[in-house]
Amino acid sequence: MEFNRIYNANSDILLKQILGDGIKFDLILTDPPYNLMKDFGNNSDCQPLDEFLATTKERIALCRDLLKNHGSILWFGIHNYIGYIQTIMYEAGLNYRRMNIWHYKNNFSRTKSSPATQYEPFLWFSRSSDKWTYNADDVRVPYKSEERLKNPVYYKGNNGERKAWIPNPQGALRGDVWTYPTLAGKLFEKERTEHPTQKPESLFIDLIRAFCPKDVEGRYSGLILDPFHGSGTLGVCCEKLNKEGHNISWVGIELEKKWCDIAQARIDTIMK
Repeated sequence: MEFNRIYNANSDILLKQILGDGIKFDLILTDPPYNLMKDFGNNSDCQPLDEFLATTKERIALCRDLLKNHGSILWFGIHNYIGYIQTIMYEAGLNYRRMNIWHYKNNFSRTKSSPATQYEPFLWFSRSSDKWTYNADDVRVPYKSEERLKNPVYYKGNNGERKAWIPNPQGALRGDVWTYPTLAGKLFEKERTEHPTQKPESLFIDLIRAFCPKDVEGRYSGLILDPFHGSGTLGVCCEKLNKEGHNISWVGIELEKKWCDIAQARIDTIMK
């Protein structure tokens, strides 16, 4: 298999071939169909619930077996079904690390019968129970107030001694709510494609920074898989980071040629 390329294929079939070839990944970062009747050019998002859950179970088992021992999986979902998917991951023998939230403020509601949707959850599970990658310092966020940086905070240690906590000048440790706008409005018209569920590059770049292993020189150098590559955000973000001097290898799999072509065009623009 060649890396840093898009495969126009059915991931349910190709993942089995990749597994047979003995290829393992450091990170699987994916945004699969949510089963919300979206039009991706096929019926992959329109399954009866029992069929959707059975398909998801098979996919997660394959992804588990494709992870390296220290590898992790980040799986986007929707609140309708995320509880089912979390249970499937537990049953697959993966190790729960965190339920994260992609929070956005620039969405709009089409109904007054329920609260406006302002988030999508994504699960983080690891293959190992005691070893995984999380580059906390790479995704620090600004403190709410710069006053926080001026003075240490004093507290009592376990034996009663007075200790000082000094704020990190790089910012605060990130929580499990990741706030990034959706690709709505004129601000994102250059990034946005026709794909109905495209994720923002800003979000995916930070996810790669957080969960991709590094080499001894501090460069991101893992092997990343997206079995539902869509309009190519995973590949785009990996190549943007590679242009900064990193050495990420990636594989994107997408069923519809239309989205493969759009993804390749985005990547070609970066590589010029």
